[in-house]
Amino acid sequence: HGDPNYAQDCLTEKGVEQAEKLAEFIKDWEIDEIYQSPMGRAKQTASYSLKKWEKSAETLEMIREISWGDKSGNAYASDSPWSIIDGLIEKEHKYPAGDEWQNLKELKNDRLVEDFEERCCLFDKFLEEHGYSRSGQLYKAEVPNEKNIVFFCHGGISAALIAYALNIPFFQFNAHVGIKLTSISKISFDGKPGNFVPAKLEYLNATPHLGFC
Repeated sequence: HGDPNYAQDCLTEKGVEQAEKLAEFIKDWEIDEIYQSPMGRAKQTASYSLKKWEKSAETLEMIREISWGDKSGNAYASDSPWSIIDGLIEKEHKYPAGDEWQNLKELKNDRLVEDFEERCCLFDKFLEEHGYSRSGQLYKAEVPNEKNIVFFCHGGISAALIAYALNIPFFQFNAHVGIKLTSISKISFDGKPGNFVPAKLEYLNATPHLGFC
């Protein structure tokens, strides 16, 4: 999504400009299915592209921004995963290896771990419905599917699902990649029915519509 006003869950003037530039850039894409987060800033971003395509989007709870924060309080009320990573790097000069991040004391009563796991399960179900079932590190192609599918969502959930699809630990991915506003990332699954295939990252965090990549 574009530059947000988090308090109002909408786009700022700058965010609207970003969304309009994105819509113009992708207006000629051939799209089969479009999904949007239920959150206002993502839906507003999507609206400009939907108008260009003359299409509608299905609202998908799976791609709502990932939740964090102590379970006893409101979501997003405590330190974000990115703040925790930055703090660990500053203090300890490292970040957790593999899935050790799930056992951090900073996340002892945080909703992030549970929500991350739930979204990954939902993502697997989504892909299975589209012909690809998870099998360890790979996906088994069950039926032919050449659909182009677009998600309009958020940086946190984008990082979570991309990292999961590519078998990269969530904190490791976020230590090295900061998802940019209105950036475009593409993952492809290419396999004949019966074959086992990895998720392929074609591009990540691209912003040519903003004048730089």
